[in-house]
Amino acid sequence: MRKIFVIGLGCTLLLLIGYAAYLSYSKSKETRLMAMSRGFINHGDFQNARLSLSEVLHIDPRNVEATRLMAELADGNPQTGELPWRKRVVELDPGSAKDLIALSMAAIKAGDLALATNSLAKVAVSDQKTAEYQNSVGVIAIKEHQPMLAEASFQNAISLDPTNDVPRLNLAVLSLHSTNQVSVVEARDELERLAGEPDRHYHCQALRELIADAFIHEQYNTALALSHRLLDEPGSQFSDRIMQLSILQRIHGPEFAPAVGATQAVAGQDPAKIDELAQWEMKNISAEETLSWMSRLPSSIQTNQPVAMLEAECRMIRRDWPGLDNSLRNQNWGSLEFVRHAMRARALFGEQSIDAKTEEWEMARQAAGTGIRNLTVLLDLCTEWNWPVEKTDLLSSIIKHHPEAKWAMPQLVKELAASGRTRALMALFQQQCELDPNDLQAKNNLTMTALLLNASEMQPFEMASQLYQLEPNNISIASTYAFSLYQQKRWGEALKVFAAFDPKTLDDPQVAGYYGIVLEANGHPRQAKEYLDKAKQAPLLLPEERELFTSAR
Repeated sequence: MRKIFVIGLGCTLLLLIGYAAYLSYSKSKETRLMAMSRGFINHGDFQNARLSLSEVLHIDPRNVEATRLMAELADGNPQTGELPWRKRVVELDPGSAKDLIALSMAAIKAGDLALATNSLAKVAVSDQKTAEYQNSVGVIAIKEHQPMLAEASFQNAISLDPTNDVPRLNLAVLSLHSTNQVSVVEARDELERLAGEPDRHYHCQALRELIADAFIHEQYNTALALSHRLLDEPGSQFSDRIMQLSILQRIHGPEFAPAVGATQAVAGQDPAKIDELAQWEMKNISAEETLSWMSRLPSSIQTNQPVAMLEAECRMIRRDWPGLDNSLRNQNWGSLEFVRHAMRARALFGEQSIDAKTEEWEMARQAAGTGIRNLTVLLDLCTEWNWPVEKTDLLSSIIKHHPEAKWAMPQLVKELAASGRTRALMALFQQQCELDPNDLQAKNNLTMTALLLNASEMQPFEMASQLYQLEPNNISIASTYAFSLYQQKRWGEALKVFAAFDPKTLDDPQVAGYYGIVLEANGHPRQAKEYLDKAKQAPLLLPEERELFTSAR
């Protein structure tokens, strides 16, 4: 027995020694990969840097430095780019002021002002006396239309760190929009100073701001000279070439056509650059010329998903439905197959192939699944194409699978009301009440639609009375109760309900019609007509309401 115990103990020790050796090896590998990542970044090899950092995070998903570097190397995609990495860094190191500020700025880029504000609010008071923090306060103040706070914050940042170009640049850009011409001249001088120091980090951005300022003020020759200067800089970007195209097009000079060709050549086979240039060409030249250029690209690039999507967009703009149908028929867009099917459905609809369109749309819905992102993409397409039936179906699906998407319910209500589908509205409000029995607005909406439809099985008179007892000062609920009394021919009581409110409240077009029919029933036709006319201004009237008010008028 003792021998077995000794053998067992020996095996355990061997396992522990082996595990310790594995941990040591993993840590050593992690250290080597981090060193390699920094080396790749120093040499501008960002692709290999990302690969190395991915290996590091595979070994240790909680490596803060690797996560931070991934954020700095990320692209501008809001789903996979900088913002998710910044969020992860703050999860790993929630007390880091530097990372909270970086998250705030990433949120601004992604258009999430609430996240930006909340992130900055978490910075400790002791860490707020830095140029980075004050600069971030200024950027958010601009987004919140508080120029005086922005100016003061940028000034504070400059005082805290006079060598930091970022707040200087931001203050100069803010001052360009000042009504004080002295401030505008000083801002331009500051931007010229920053643009004239190529060793400074933001000199290219200073040039871009000067170009934009000249373009806005129709100083196109100045803008063009600055643009040539920017394109000679090592830090210039492809978007700077596109800005130059806008300037040349405005000048109507002979340089424009050759510049377009040169920019197309620079775009080469890079899908991101092709997308940026194609979007500009579709808007500023024509979809036909954009399609002509893309058709000359190598076939391997044309079948690339982003380029194929651009070609489809061009054909949609041209309303070339047969061409769009043919081009989409044998393609595969991977994770965006649902978009391809949706676009093909639009092409078939344009060709009047209604049955085929219905079948293709169903394929789009199946391929999209129930994810909020895919459903929202399809919803945007239906809005663009004015497909109300498909739009209401998508909104219903979003409400069912994503109750957190609070925006979907008001949209669906609006869609159903606009199409006069009162019974569908009543069913929707009933669903709302089942999900949240305490939602008085939903109960009121259910009661009103039930009254309009004479749906006695819903017991609308009882519901209206109960709601009124709970909130007699709510004009929407009171109006519903008054209408229920009107339907019971208790016209005098209905008039008393309205009499308890300020006359200005009764001017609301959503209320005025109901007040008008009650006035008419009580023998006040002249007053009734006044309020019934006001009801015409209501943004949406259900068919039953329109008939009710017209009959009374």
